[in-house]
Amino acid sequence: MSLTATAPALPVAAERTGKLPPWALLGILFGVVGVLSIIAWGPIGVSGTYPRIIGEAMRVVSPGYAAANPYLVKMGSILVPETFILLGLVVGGILGARFDRVKAPKIEATYPAAATNPSKRYRDAFIGGMLIVFGARIAGGCTSGHIISGMTQLSVSGFIFAAGVFATGIGTAKLLNASRLGGR
Repeated sequence: MSLTATAPALPVAAERTGKLPPWALLGILFGVVGVLSIIAWGPIGVSGTYPRIIGEAMRVVSPGYAAANPYLVKMGSILVPETFILLGLVVGGILGARFDRVKAPKIEATYPAAATNPSKRYRDAFIGGMLIVFGARIAGGCTSGHIISGMTQLSVSGFIFAAGVFATGIGTAKLLNASRLGGR
């Protein structure tokens, strides 16, 4: 038995073949679609869809309250491009999970016991998602609005926000991983 492990084969580098890797092609396509959507509809984001959904529900349940609420009036109708982006995210996620050949990865045994209970994980994910939407509405937009639309328009605040999001995410992941491994 050899003590040296063979490294898995790496994909052929794009420079050698003259072709762009699939992730680069999809990134370019994403950028082109982003620019075209901003030209056609203006800046996009999905966090505004949630108060629009609440507004539609309130217009059915209590039309007087909905008409008197300045925020719901300002958010307007649910029939805007952002609603269809959100719908596409949900439908795409369901279809991707349904038809993906690789099933969900196993939960690592080092997570807290509560994380292995599916109902608690769904509850925590729902609460976390609602907190993110709440924070996005307070900030006046979500990551898709600030990062995707902002950076597409070469907005300095979009680049600063993106750098802050990624720096905070990397730092938080490192802290959580260090605490999970007992400070190793």
